[in-house]
Amino acid sequence: MIPLKSVLEELEGPFVELDRLFNEEGFFLGGGYEYDHGYYDKALDWEENKEHRAYLRIPVTAVEGSIGTRKATLRIGRPFVLKHEYQTEMDDHANSGLVSGTFNQFTEPANKDADVEDKWLKRGQSELLQLEHRFRKKFRQ
Repeated sequence: MIPLKSVLEELEGPFVELDRLFNEEGFFLGGGYEYDHGYYDKALDWEENKEHRAYLRIPVTAVEGSIGTRKATLRIGRPFVLKHEYQTEMDDHANSGLVSGTFNQFTEPANKDADVEDKWLKRGQSELLQLEHRFRKKFRQ
């Protein structure tokens, strides 16, 4: 994980507006978000084999309301670039059986915090600059 400085840090705004701006730039709110915090992710390796291992991730925290609700207000945290390396073989710790097979479809990452190659760092910085430009136009920073 490599943190990136950004003018977006500490910016606060309505969930609906921030979510729309993130989505328009190709970011999605990760499915594992909680009521008080979450991450907007953008894959950086889109031209590769669609397995998406390198991401620009932007944390958000709810300062009012709950993430995902119209009345929520979010604060943006420090963006970072990260890379996940996935196992190509069966997970040694995967449970067997019909029920676990239904819910445990994916193997655990081999390395959740793999080294980030320079090309992904540069692309992450470029994508962040583009996002900052979009936010500046909206919020007149």
